[in-house]
Amino acid sequence: MLNNFFNPKSIAVIGASSNREKLGYGMLRNILDHSYCGKVYPVNLKYNKVQGIKAYPSVLDIKQKIDLAVIVIPARAVNFVLTECGEAKIKNVIIISAGFKEIGKEGNVLERKMKEIAKKYKINVLGPNCLGILDSTNNLNASFAEGMVQKGSIGFISQSGAICTGMLDWANLNNVGFSRFVSMGNKAMISEIELLEFFKTDKKTKVVLAYLESIERGKEFMKVAAELAKTKPLFIIKPGTSKASCDAMKSHTGALANSEEAIKVAFSQAGIVRVNNLEELFNVAKLLSRYDSLSSNRIAIITNAGGPGVISTDEVEENGFKMAAFRKETTNILKKGLPPTANIHNPVDVIGDAKADRYEVAIKALLADKNVSGIISILTPQKTTEIKKTADVLVKNSKKSSKPVLASFIGGVSIENEVKMLNESSLACYNYPSQAAFSLGKLWQYKKAKKNAANYLRMLNNNRSNLDNKEVLDDSLDFIQSLNILKSYKIPIVKSLLAKNYFEAVSLAKKIGYPVALKISSNKISHKTEVGGVKININSDLEVKEYFDQASKKLGDKLDGIIIQPMVKGAEIILGVKKDENFGHLIMFGLGGIFTEITKDVSFRFAPIDKTEALKMIKEIKSFKILDGYRNLPKVNLDSIADALVGLSNLISEHKEVKELDINPLIVTEKECFAVDVRIEI
Repeated sequence: MLNNFFNPKSIAVIGASSNREKLGYGMLRNILDHSYCGKVYPVNLKYNKVQGIKAYPSVLDIKQKIDLAVIVIPARAVNFVLTECGEAKIKNVIIISAGFKEIGKEGNVLERKMKEIAKKYKINVLGPNCLGILDSTNNLNASFAEGMVQKGSIGFISQSGAICTGMLDWANLNNVGFSRFVSMGNKAMISEIELLEFFKTDKKTKVVLAYLESIERGKEFMKVAAELAKTKPLFIIKPGTSKASCDAMKSHTGALANSEEAIKVAFSQAGIVRVNNLEELFNVAKLLSRYDSLSSNRIAIITNAGGPGVISTDEVEENGFKMAAFRKETTNILKKGLPPTANIHNPVDVIGDAKADRYEVAIKALLADKNVSGIISILTPQKTTEIKKTADVLVKNSKKSSKPVLASFIGGVSIENEVKMLNESSLACYNYPSQAAFSLGKLWQYKKAKKNAANYLRMLNNNRSNLDNKEVLDDSLDFIQSLNILKSYKIPIVKSLLAKNYFEAVSLAKKIGYPVALKISSNKISHKTEVGGVKININSDLEVKEYFDQASKKLGDKLDGIIIQPMVKGAEIILGVKKDENFGHLIMFGLGGIFTEITKDVSFRFAPIDKTEALKMIKEIKSFKILDGYRNLPKVNLDSIADALVGLSNLISEHKEVKELDINPLIVTEKECFAVDVRIEI
């Protein structure tokens, strides 16, 4: 859909200007100044020439085919010229102009009308309220950003133009290149979904980074993100963890806040690696512009200072790595090439008086060691340190290997020139070792994320309804009906009988056998425990009668009857579902009963899930040991819980009308499980 958008052979700039003070001047100038090879057509109502090029009063006056139009005019006139673009059969438009939904009601009306026009004429619209695009693959700067992106393989998407300009300026200083660099603005038409779909098959793009303030069409987003992450690393910064930031985003791009829990789960399942702030995003970009894979989690450190080496060892392990154990051949080389006072194990300490030759001995040995998958080389400036020669040694040797080599030259004035040189090289250089360890950690995290993406797609593909023409559930479900719905999805239920009066209650309690549990049945009360609607360990006819009388007196015509159940012993589990309007049904698993509120120890997944994923959910909670036979506790049947979770996933996959569902508790024994209580909200 976006091939012509990113590879236009002709561009019309609507609002092009010769006045240096106007945005239309910079837009046209940027397209002309960076060796774009296609045709450029300025559009201006007042002038026949703009910046020395023939201009047209309207796109309708241009007889040649136009692949892309860039609109830089006041918001009130945008829809008129967008209609002209449609009539001129222009299928790709970038709207730079601001003044739409980000300003409130009036702008919202304009943006809705814009979308209507775009849909009518089948126009791909980027923006409004955006910076534009920069594309190194065809030397196109169709934005009002200063400068041009360096050539590279990173695709960058941002909902903020200012983050784009900051990233661009920083990237040019740090030798970070991009394939396509896209500002989305308000995302009226083209969103991250369409862009990720494009980047999936874009041969020029090997890695994708994004800044997103909001995500719409969540289920569709997860699918396309997983399809991309299966083959290309996808890293996203998504703010909005606080109410204040959500309010700020609304005034910025009109973004609607997403549930933070939903975002966490969606990102994890779809194989997205999340970064939390701009520093992390920039640091990861620096690494990914040079390396896009890591063979294992075994890292080596070279340092000329013991303190930074020790600190960095902690930081390496905190980011999910192990300090590499060197082969005997490596330690022999280090022992022979370094002084007796040097540490020839990991971290390798070449000692404070080290010159460049010691670094060369160490880097060559570690690059040749199959037990080492990545190297962090630390330098602190001391009297005998050969800063430039050491930098040259690191760059020269790093080019001979595919292993990531990261440098951290710690200091200020004395290392300034060398750090600049390293930033311009093929080697990733960081101010602090912690930044290097973090960036490597995120790259290693993608290894797991890639598997998550493949698993999610597999579950989507396997999620086929076994039953056709499912009857839509309504909000008149009573307790027995709700239990039977669980049973129809192979979720075991405890025997439950309904008594309309206390004579029936006593008779049914005797039939089940004491002790029993009593629960109110009422379509008008969702949470039984809030009105004292559950009584356990009832042992006599008298207790049954007393409870029925109390419930009748307290609830009156709200009471439909009393449920009688046998007492079932075992571990208490809670299974739950909550429908997120954006991403779909979120399934929850955790310890039930009093533990639910006290520990908040739960795991989540979006439906659909299979048994393998259900078992992962169970083992994810911190208190899993309680279920797995910790000390003298009985080990419960984990397979039965997993089967119940899959049944729940199938239920909500076939009944989209379910808003919430709680099974609390699900009683689990060493052999089986039973749903004891259920609440379904339609």
